[in-house]
Amino acid sequence: MGRKQLVAKLETQTAAYFKSKGFRTHQKSKYILSSHDNWTNNIILPDVANYVKKQNVKPLHKYIHHGLSSQACLFNLLGPLVARDDLDTLKEIIGLSGIPLIGAISETKFEKSFAEVFKENSGQPTSIDLFVNTDKDAKVLIEFKFTEKEFGTCSVYEEGECDGSNPASDPTICYLHAEKKREYINLMKKYGLLSTVEYCPFTEFYQAYRMLLTALELKGKFLLIHDERNSTFKYKINGIERGRYLRFIKLLPPDIQKSVSILSIQEIVNFLDRKPGYRWLKEFRDKYM
Repeated sequence: MGRKQLVAKLETQTAAYFKSKGFRTHQKSKYILSSHDNWTNNIILPDVANYVKKQNVKPLHKYIHHGLSSQACLFNLLGPLVARDDLDTLKEIIGLSGIPLIGAISETKFEKSFAEVFKENSGQPTSIDLFVNTDKDAKVLIEFKFTEKEFGTCSVYEEGECDGSNPASDPTICYLHAEKKREYINLMKKYGLLSTVEYCPFTEFYQAYRMLLTALELKGKFLLIHDERNSTFKYKINGIERGRYLRFIKLLPPDIQKSVSILSIQEIVNFLDRKPGYRWLKEFRDKYM
């Protein structure tokens, strides 16, 4: 399924879901709740919504009240495991991606940031959708993509304030390096990630590299969770695997590639389907699948 078809399907589906619940929605876009303040209506289980509020998870995305919010979808899929301390199951799910998570999970946190890694002392620091650590200090940084059409590009380039030239030979051409004093370029050089393409890698994979660099600095793993119906990140055509995730992986040195894994929402749902006690999965399917 192409991304556009997926979005159209889910807009219809979530509009019907909100209607069945009697929730107030946007006057024209029925797949969006009437107000950001009503974001808890986008969360299937009340105890998960209460957990998010109690933990003061920040930032809550601007469009968390949108039926297709990736943050809300993550809360609905893995939130029950985190909120209910079902961490052995969460460990099993991470294992599906091929990441050998050593030890028992001792920490989970939505939207965790490590501003010190990049010296992000102002503005919104790089935020990990879900951070997982074990009592053996085995860390996993999870990025969750639902209907997104990209990894996220550098805003300076996006605004036309940069021509996208690779700063490998002259880091001072990078505004974030020269003016903001961010550590992005220094860390890209440290791990040999700048010389793989002619253009600046941040023009297309800015968010992905920030996640990867944070994982490398923390001696952890970067796990991308995606919807396999979304053709953006990974899909098959004529038996050939394609997608931006695969393009990203090919840019990385072989030793760095081992720090990155991918897992689909569908694989997680199918895994939980085979285990007893996850009755909320039916509602998750009604809303998203």
